[in-house]
Amino acid sequence: MTHTDPLFVVDTTPYTRADIDQAIKALCRHRVIAAPQGRRLAVCLRDSFQWLALCLHLKAQGGSVLPINPGTPLEAARELARETGCEHLLHGDGATLEPLTPMPGRHVAEPAPGGELIQLSSGTTGRPKTIARAWTAIDRELESYVREFIEAEGLIPIVACPVTHSYGLICGFLAGLRRGVAPRVITNLNPRYILGTLRDHPLHLLYAAPTLVSLLVRMLPQEQSFHTVMLSGAALPGPLLETIGSRARRVCQQYGCSEAGCIAIAPRADSPGLMGRPLPHLRVSAGRSAEMPEEIRVVVEGETERVIETRDLGFLDDQGQLHFLARLDDTINVAGINVYPGDVEDVFLRHPLIEEAVAFKRPDLYAGERVCLQFVARETLDSETLRRWCRERLAPHQVPMLLEQVEHIDKLPNGKISRHRLAQAHCDPYAVRVQADEVAS
Repeated sequence: MTHTDPLFVVDTTPYTRADIDQAIKALCRHRVIAAPQGRRLAVCLRDSFQWLALCLHLKAQGGSVLPINPGTPLEAARELARETGCEHLLHGDGATLEPLTPMPGRHVAEPAPGGELIQLSSGTTGRPKTIARAWTAIDRELESYVREFIEAEGLIPIVACPVTHSYGLICGFLAGLRRGVAPRVITNLNPRYILGTLRDHPLHLLYAAPTLVSLLVRMLPQEQSFHTVMLSGAALPGPLLETIGSRARRVCQQYGCSEAGCIAIAPRADSPGLMGRPLPHLRVSAGRSAEMPEEIRVVVEGETERVIETRDLGFLDDQGQLHFLARLDDTINVAGINVYPGDVEDVFLRHPLIEEAVAFKRPDLYAGERVCLQFVARETLDSETLRRWCRERLAPHQVPMLLEQVEHIDKLPNGKISRHRLAQAHCDPYAVRVQADEVAS
């Protein structure tokens, strides 16, 4: 690749190494960028090219950076930067470098030698957790990811997800550069624009959130198909995975966590929970079967040998492939029997009128916990008729005690559904007290 060849493309604009050097030269008027070693910088830039050029510079120079989604309000960006121990915030169009006052009483460890990428976990409960990963650890992940994911060779990464998050930044953008291809970063998330980009690049590898992929497949023209789609972030419902698979040459699935990055890749996702073989630089432990699952735990070989507890329930099959079943916190224990929300949702999503469904738990004095379900349908459904329908397809302990039809299911800003929040909203302490009174009498 020469100095004038495009290194990457943002929407329709190609950028060369010369363009990157020019952008960095302008930013290096700030000392914290010119000499970033040992410093923490928060970045909330509107221009994705500017952020990606800066990211490559800081990575090469050993700086530490917290990328913040450009849609974040400025005051919230300041708070995130201070919470993570950043001394400066670069925001807007890159002209403003704002010094930050340290948060009182907050101890922040020194950055790792060679610098770090600072990320905020995207969990569904509580405040985000700060995760700092050394650039050397990310390079090791990239080496392992590119070597194992051979199905990506010859494909152009189309990154239709935030490049401020590790999925888009590491797996989509940096892995593409590592393979020697120019990634296409999409900031115009109009579905028709994305479908046009995919049509113009028939040998594509699409990185996108499951919610966006589900929208794209509904809008995909009959004469068009996906080449390769990578899914991550949440196991797709079985019916939707089948629909995407019928319109794509290949559907892949990857599994990871903020502390370790990508953990496993399934180059062909035949079932919602199949996450594939763990990457070779990791030691992964889990249950032995679907009937004997355990928490998925990860050790990054050659580092501190610290065990990373994912809070996910899963197992490794006889071929060494990882299967995800549910978040530990979302698993519903009905009279000692585990119910996985995805199993219940998949059944309801096969109903011809139901478009969305989410299962969650509610305390029950007799069974410990019971299954509840919220759903969106194209027309009003009678709950008793629906209950009879699901009893023909679910075991008794899987049948929801509560069926609630809604116009839309609330989602978090990151597009995920919080079953924990739904459970809290539907917890009825009065009903539990009535049950207790009945037992006492």
